[in-house]
Amino acid sequence: MKELIKDVEIMVVHEYFRAAAMFGKANNSNHESFAVILEELEEADDKRFEFKGEFERFWSDVKKNTKNVSALGNMQKLAVQTACEWVQVAAMCHKAMQNREG
Repeated sequence: MKELIKDVEIMVVHEYFRAAAMFGKANNSNHESFAVILEELEEADDKRFEFKGEFERFWSDVKKNTKNVSALGNMQKLAVQTACEWVQVAAMCHKAMQNREG
């Protein structure tokens, strides 16, 4: 797990620099930081809810003794997308720490 955490921390820094190149190295205020983090958090939640729907579909199939590989594939894809959204949340938290306001 320690190696994975280090890898994710590296991804967070890369995402921060990618976003900084497009939108600047710092936000203009803590209010802007709040809004940017909230947007990323909502996107992460949306992906989590999509995953939950596929997970419930998978469980329904398990109870019927039906093998549903497509649900598992969708779950894997959504889990990766959700992880990416959380990387963006972390990167925007990092960006908020660069604020000019405080």
